[in-house]
Amino acid sequence: MSEFGQLLVSVANIIIAIILGVLASYVGVWLFTRSTRHLDDWAEVRRGNAAMGVVMGAVIVGIAIILRPVVDLPLTITANAILVLAGEMVGIVVGLVLALSAIVFSVGLFGRLVGDIDELYELQNGNLAVAAIMAGVILAVSWLISGAVGSIIHWFIAFLAA
Repeated sequence: MSEFGQLLVSVANIIIAIILGVLASYVGVWLFTRSTRHLDDWAEVRRGNAAMGVVMGAVIVGIAIILRPVVDLPLTITANAILVLAGEMVGIVVGLVLALSAIVFSVGLFGRLVGDIDELYELQNGNLAVAAIMAGVILAVSWLISGAVGSIIHWFIAFLAA
């Protein structure tokens, strides 16, 4: 790929990363709110519940951490810039599914391990200590699995390029 072609792909990569990053954040938070059973997450945020804001913010940052390797595809994978960009879009979708699955599973598993605390009840009541712990779990798991998700996506793109 020529240097000018790499520049165009890089600019397109920025645009795609912004658009898909915002969409992934929105879909991620939307799906996370679906997993919180009886709690109206957005109503809690509107009433100024900082605890819910901390957890929802951690979901957004966690998704970004997990999806970071997806938008960091090397331009040398193929000479076909369209394939790189299409691979990035597919990677965002696959990465988002993996990210949300990991986040929801890890929060649920941690909640079961703790057992004595009803995290959703505590969040609804604005318990920042519980929110900080949940945010820590979300961010730790996101950080730990981001490399594996990146490897899966890079394998998938290489598979498509072959």
